Amino acid sequence: MFIYAATLLLLALPSVTGTCHADNCYRAIKSYQTATVTEFCSKYLDHATVAPSQFASCGPSRLSSACSCLGSSTSTSVPSTTTSPTPIELISNGGFESGNTSPWVVTPGSGYVRITDNEESTVNFPFEAHSGVKFAQIGNSGDENPTVLSQSVSLTSGINYSFKAFYSVLDLPLSSCYLQASINANSFALATIYSGAGGGNPPRYYLLSGTFTASATGISNLAVALWCDYSSIGGVFGLDDVSLL
Repeated sequence: MFIYAATLLLLALPSVTGTCHADNCYRAIKSYQTATVTEFCSKYLDHATVAPSQFASCGPSRLSSACSCLGSSTSTSVPSTTTSPTPIELISNGGFESGNTSPWVVTPGSGYVRITDNEESTVNFPFEAHSGVKFAQIGNSGDENPTVLSQSVSLTSGINYSFKAFYSVLDLPLSSCYLQASINANSFALATIYSGAGGGNPPRYYLLSGTFTASATGISNLAVALWCDYSSIGGVFGLDDVSLL
């Protein structure tokens, strides 16, 4: 408990402010009980009050200085933070884990789309999903007639959207094939799959990604299309983890 010194009754003085000078008075106060000193300095800097006898010889000016030092060394500033909204996934069944293509609308062209499970992988035809256990297997015969998966997405005008999908080459084409993402028939991402691309056991996945800004608010059509050159004699590919944020 503090013993107050009558010689330093300062209740009648105006509010005390100080500039920090880390002198002997400051060191004496700092070595005292932290909670007690913090309480005293808070009151002392707010309005002049009586000083504990342990620090009576410091005088008002040095006490004010010491308390200012303690305030600057113990205060903790909390930076302001801005919380960004969590992006909402707009693609349904992008990983094909449901075991079917719904709600994707499939336009096979001259090829096919089937949902494949990791358990179907064999020594002669190895494959696996990018994540989970299922993916879409896309075959194209190589007549430049695209195989398309599409679904409706709700967009807001002026908002930037980020698309990504992962694809693998399961059966190598003899010439180039193409994987394209578009919104309302406007392409925003294109990958060229060259002859001899792919490889790995199981085949590795590659990233198709792109961004676009919505031109209108409402329902739009997102499409992922795959086609091959005539000379490619087609190919077989994997598609997985399609996302639009």
